[in-house]
Amino acid sequence: MESKERTLGTRATIFRRTDKEIPELGQSFEKIQAAEKQPAKRARIKATFYLYPDDILAIDYMQIEEFKRTGKKPERSEVVSRAIQALKKQCNI
Repeated sequence: MESKERTLGTRATIFRRTDKEIPELGQSFEKIQAAEKQPAKRARIKATFYLYPDDILAIDYMQIEEFKRTGKKPERSEVVSRAIQALKKQCNI
């Protein structure tokens, strides 16, 4: 019985050069590293607020409209934060 010697070409991708495309991921190692270097999100603090039902409906409506526009649904917190930032800018704070 003949034993077949495994070459680098037949081994799993963990043994291949990292500067080449990784077939399982469909992208190069450099692209993966660049994606990991994206800036981290700002730290948020949990806060509880009591809102009227029509306020909640307005937030939900804004989420839906942004989803229709961009294909991504923002978090409620993001919608509320943007609204506060707009009010802050309007009040020159």
